[in-house]
Amino acid sequence: MAGRKLRRTILADIAKRGGAEFLHEEIASGKTITQLATEYGCSRQYFSTSINEVPEYAGVLNQARGEAADALVEQGLEMVDKLSGESSAADIAATREKVQWRKFMAGSYNQARYGNRPQTNVTISVSDMHLDALRKVNSDIAAIDDEDRQREATSIEADYKDVTDD
Repeated sequence: MAGRKLRRTILADIAKRGGAEFLHEEIASGKTITQLATEYGCSRQYFSTSINEVPEYAGVLNQARGEAADALVEQGLEMVDKLSGESSAADIAATREKVQWRKFMAGSYNQARYGNRPQTNVTISVSDMHLDALRKVNSDIAAIDDEDRQREATSIEADYKDVTDD
């Protein structure tokens, strides 16, 4: 069971380095799970599974990712600031792609702050509202007219019965 030994080694080393506080610091500063896994010589999935088995570490990872979004945005700003008037088109294009990726990751980590929520546009047409109001009034008037005709017909029938009964 070499895998279990590696898992124990990873968890023991993380605990020795500060445990949850260490993980929070690493992830919040922009380090990825893949980078941490590389340090321990294992796959990203194995490392992720190992640390998520500890509930305290799993909770810290989620919180740290929200803070990592800020680090990713700041990294993007630093990349753009490094460009100069002498930067080649290839440098600018590569930087643009790296910044776009960091924006995507920041939005994934902290949806409330950096996410791309769909915009809801509401269009209100006063003329449409006016026409709807006129249709409603007309239907109400038509309903009242129908009631009046029925009352009138009932009244005429009652009068006719009174005349024929005499």
